[in-house]
Amino acid sequence: MKRSELNVVIIISIFFSIIIGIGYLWLNNDGVNIKTGFKAISFGITCITLFWTFYINYGWKWPVLKKLFYRPNISGTWSGEIVSDWKNEAGETVKPKSIFVVIRQSFLRINCTTYTDTFIGKSYSETFSLNKIRGIKNVVYLYRKETSYKGDNINNEGATELRLIESEVNRLEGKYWSNTKTNGTIKLIFIAKNHVDSYEKNQSLVSKKRFY
Repeated sequence: MKRSELNVVIIISIFFSIIIGIGYLWLNNDGVNIKTGFKAISFGITCITLFWTFYINYGWKWPVLKKLFYRPNISGTWSGEIVSDWKNEAGETVKPKSIFVVIRQSFLRINCTTYTDTFIGKSYSETFSLNKIRGIKNVVYLYRKETSYKGDNINNEGATELRLIESEVNRLEGKYWSNTKTNGTIKLIFIAKNHVDSYEKNQSLVSKKRFY
């Protein structure tokens, strides 16, 4: 959570704790003393705590409540293609290949798992780059190849930056860089809210769909 967001949380919490506390005293009509004041403060803090617990777990996805903080929901399974600038010894480039990215997101965290026909990659450092005024909705993450279907032991790592394009069908488009000195582009389209855990299962979701 950014410092600006934390400041908003603090301001909202203090303001509504006071309002709720005053409402508690008014409804109970017990008069103001140390005992009732403590009860009012405790009740206000409890209500605010319950609200933020609900918001962080569920409320940030709701159309009305998600306006409180600028945080797009990109959780789910995304499918598309990856185009690499890698060339073989003959100077030939490789063809675009199918790629799936499974994104697990909460209000505070985001995790990305990449599936291709040759490897599975997992992110280990992720962040949103968001600016509502400028319309910037980017997700940036560092990744590491966890599993290779080819059986090699190359420790591939890299970085990916994807731009969210919100439309009737949401898209993620951007670039990646790796420590093997290969770069490329990635284009993805949202296909499912659930999180699919294998390349084969992902393929079955899009077997009858056409993307690019």
